[in-house]
Amino acid sequence: MVDLFKDYDNTVAPVYTKIDVTKPVGYNPLAPKPFNYTVYLYYLKLVEVVEPEEKVSFMLEMAEYWYDPRLAWSPPLYGDITMLHMRQDRVWSPTLNSFGINDIADFRDQDFRLVCVENTGHVYTSLSLRISVNCPMNVDRFPFDSQTCTIQFCMPLFFLQHVEILSSIYTGILNKTVWQRMGNSEWDLVNLTHRVSLLTYNDGFGDMQLATFEVKIRRNPMYYCYMIVFPSFIINGLSIIGVFMKKTDKMSKLNVGLTNIMTMTFILGVMADKIPRTGSIPLLGIYIIINLFIMIFAVGITIVLNELRRWAVPRLRSKTNKMSMKLEYALGDPLETICMTILELVNAANFFVIIGFWISDSV
Repeated sequence: MVDLFKDYDNTVAPVYTKIDVTKPVGYNPLAPKPFNYTVYLYYLKLVEVVEPEEKVSFMLEMAEYWYDPRLAWSPPLYGDITMLHMRQDRVWSPTLNSFGINDIADFRDQDFRLVCVENTGHVYTSLSLRISVNCPMNVDRFPFDSQTCTIQFCMPLFFLQHVEILSSIYTGILNKTVWQRMGNSEWDLVNLTHRVSLLTYNDGFGDMQLATFEVKIRRNPMYYCYMIVFPSFIINGLSIIGVFMKKTDKMSKLNVGLTNIMTMTFILGVMADKIPRTGSIPLLGIYIIINLFIMIFAVGITIVLNELRRWAVPRLRSKTNKMSMKLEYALGDPLETICMTILELVNAANFFVIIGFWISDSV
């Protein structure tokens, strides 16, 4: 089949360009159809999510195929051969560019890339890529959040009238059981779609087609529930009891409260390093802040009650009526018990609200 490449020039693209790019696509029905280039995704693996940088990395196994009429032949004339495998540098290959991507690495052997050429003129090759994309994150529901990231490819050197980009996904990876292997320990892949987007600047020249793959991932909140939510609830509950414990001196109560406040503040700092700096407070942050204010109220109430008793008890004891005796009793253990019960109920309500988000996401 040497004669197949006799007059073949692999430095020239098989793209028909005798088209007025200032006119809409398909304005000339007699002109050849635009050159078709297809990006075909048949495997995806989530590698890493760097939330403070809003960067998500994927491993992609892809195929690309296009039509080159110069490579078509009649099988009966060549011993019924319908397919050839050869070095990619023997044929013209389109240059696929990523769009809006931080980093891309091609793991193919740079010196020995193969293509498959069919007798119809269709050319196939494979890609093995690691891609890091910018993925703006909405962390309002952290750690019960979901994020949607887009991976886009383009051919910027060609006009829309010259080349039509297509995207496709292998149906075998759209099975949900396969998705479970595409996530990682923290994130699950919940949806994968594809489309061709049009990037336009309304000037007729900057328009560009983008082969877009949209990946939706959902965070697994179990780690945060077991390591932050449950311990915070228990620590807060025990601290409230410690602050209102009977027959305990004032400094011991303050030490319990201040230790708890420092713990909650530390947890907030750890969480702040985990998520991007946005204009909203995430759900877990609201939970910790409420716990923090509960303990601040507990410490504040303890101080106020001590000062109130110091001022009111001597005055009440100077009187001998039953009302003063009841007020003195109410300012003692009953008032502390009521305050402790109210704060424990608020602490429990705060806990069950955030657990409700976890349950609703699991259903």
